[in-house]
Amino acid sequence: MSHIKIGTRIVIVAAIPTLALLGMAVKTNLSTMRAASEAGMVADLSGTAATIGSVMHEVQKERATATGFTAAKGKGEFAGLLDQQRTAVDAAITRFRALDLAAPEAPGDAVLKDLARDAQTRLDAIAPIREGISALKAKPADVAATFGQAVDSLIAVVGSMNRLTTNSEISDRILAYTSLLQAKEGAGRERTAGVTAFTAGGFTPDLYRDFVGEAAAQNARFSSFRDRATPDARQALDAMLKSPVGKRVDGMRTTGLQGPFGGTISFVTGKDWYDASSARIDALKDIQDAVSADLGAFATTTASVEKKALVLSLALTAGLLALVALMVASVTRSITRPVGRLVQIMRELAGGRADTALDVAPDRSEIGDMVRCVTVFRDNAAERLRLEGEIDANRSLTERERQERDRARTEEAAEIARAMESLAAGLGAIADGKLTHRIDTAFAPRLEPIRLDFNGAIARLEETLMDVRTNAQAIATGSGEIAAAAGDLSQRTEQQAANLEQTVAALGEVTRGINLAAADAGKAQGSAAQALRSAERGGEIVTRAVSAMSEIEASSQRIGSIIGVIDEIAFQTNLLALNAGVEAARAGEAGRGFAVVAQEVRGLAQRSAEAAKEIKTLIALSRTQVEAGVDLVTASGRSLEDIVSQVGDVTRTVEGIARAAREQAASLKEVSIAADQMDKVTQQNAAMVEETTAATQNLMRETDDLAGLVDRFETRQSAGGPATHAAVQAMPRRRAA
Repeated sequence: MSHIKIGTRIVIVAAIPTLALLGMAVKTNLSTMRAASEAGMVADLSGTAATIGSVMHEVQKERATATGFTAAKGKGEFAGLLDQQRTAVDAAITRFRALDLAAPEAPGDAVLKDLARDAQTRLDAIAPIREGISALKAKPADVAATFGQAVDSLIAVVGSMNRLTTNSEISDRILAYTSLLQAKEGAGRERTAGVTAFTAGGFTPDLYRDFVGEAAAQNARFSSFRDRATPDARQALDAMLKSPVGKRVDGMRTTGLQGPFGGTISFVTGKDWYDASSARIDALKDIQDAVSADLGAFATTTASVEKKALVLSLALTAGLLALVALMVASVTRSITRPVGRLVQIMRELAGGRADTALDVAPDRSEIGDMVRCVTVFRDNAAERLRLEGEIDANRSLTERERQERDRARTEEAAEIARAMESLAAGLGAIADGKLTHRIDTAFAPRLEPIRLDFNGAIARLEETLMDVRTNAQAIATGSGEIAAAAGDLSQRTEQQAANLEQTVAALGEVTRGINLAAADAGKAQGSAAQALRSAERGGEIVTRAVSAMSEIEASSQRIGSIIGVIDEIAFQTNLLALNAGVEAARAGEAGRGFAVVAQEVRGLAQRSAEAAKEIKTLIALSRTQVEAGVDLVTASGRSLEDIVSQVGDVTRTVEGIARAAREQAASLKEVSIAADQMDKVTQQNAAMVEETTAATQNLMRETDDLAGLVDRFETRQSAGGPATHAAVQAMPRRRAA
């Protein structure tokens, strides 16, 4: 290092912290540039999100129209609406295809492009199923699956935009927009289920489950939207739900929910439900467009702010680097120019040129002290030349005086030469970086102040470099402490990331358990519904049995009446036979045969009366038994009615459990998504801590390099000497008169 010039040494010392500062500035600028690029990409895709939302809206409308067309068996108003909506959907699919999101040059990452290709495939699957719908041959499940998959794939494309940004505010707006799209899809599916049920005049169990489930899913999605949306968007949604449009759907929904439990839905037609729910969905579409526009505006503003911050940071970095370069150049020139000029002047003085112009102005620094010392040298040299002139002018003096003066002049010249040599050696030592050099040999009394000032200047320069070394050591110590703290923080961050991963896994297990519980509750709901239907059929059978027993009782009463008539006829026949016997007895022998016949008729009449009495007795007993049977059957009917009521209560309870389980599953899914997001943020924090640790270690190495460069200057501190700030201040400082 001793062979390197002072200017080069200063540049090397200044370059190390400058490069560290430049590295930190580059890192900051790259981060700002990435944030601006992400916000710009989201701003570019916000218009795409609005287009996707409009395409999804038209597909949802065709699904509802196709469902109404199928439920009405191709009749009614849905036939004309279906043709119109198909034309609108074809135009919307063309707009989506024109976006060309899967193109290599399109904005977005590989995941978004794959989802865009899948969405295009799902949309293309709509055309083949239309023939089956028109011919009333398509299965409702296939229709729902085709249109539902198309809508879900479009929502997935919008949701993948969240992967493109690390800005939390933009991410919240994207998630809020996605939740609103999902809620709107739930409203569309509810509209489809309602159109089918209200057109058919009743709900099937599966249709009722879908109708109830989609209503609950909407509320969950609205809650998620409120958690992330802006206050204006939340206010707009609440105002829409409380408006007449929202209340009309709520009223019809209440009617539909009460249908399977004794309510009637006949006064709500499929077209009424379609119109009401479509008006509500259109209102959601208006909110959706406003949220999309707000997302685009916010992303554009964020990108503009980040770009301005990047330009400002680059300008500040460039300005700071220019300022450092100017300061280094200025400091270097302020040291090298005066020192070089002083060396040149000293050489001229040593050559005997006392008239050399001293064009270096003395200042308050060590160099100023050196300038003043050289001024003394020049003045002494001039004085010496003057004396020599006087000696030459006074050669008439005595030889003794001449010899004395010659000796004094020789001694003075020798003293000046020794002083010049010592000063030249001192300046050479300074140029070589040896700041421990001192002029220990005393000069002549009138030259001694020069030596003291020279030694004081070198001592103060040595003190400055020792302060630099001390500060470098302090910086190294602080950097070590920062590195240790960053390492500790890295370990805690990694531990937090591991805990979050365990939490996410646990939430996944809980979610799967809730889903299984929801599935079991659904099965229990189906079993309860089956039990309800069986109990209702048993009630009907008991009712018919009661009616049959009542008819048997009435028939018994009619048979009793007929038996009474027969008994009366037998009584009258017996009287007639008795009269006939009396008349035959009066006739004597001629009436004997007639008397026999009358006797037989009388016997038959008596047997008929007895038989009628027995039948009457049996019928009375049968009536008693029938009445007892009617009472038992009636009691059984009331028991079955109680069973039906209790089974209905159980069914409603099971439905509540199933609905609560689905809501809990949806909530846990949102919690799992939030935990995943926290896990990602923690991983990013861990990466940033590692980068900070690496930067701190680099700073420590650069500080060590700076200390090494300073150590190349030879000082008393580096040599183990006791030089201190107080010792330097205590050194005598004298000036030549």
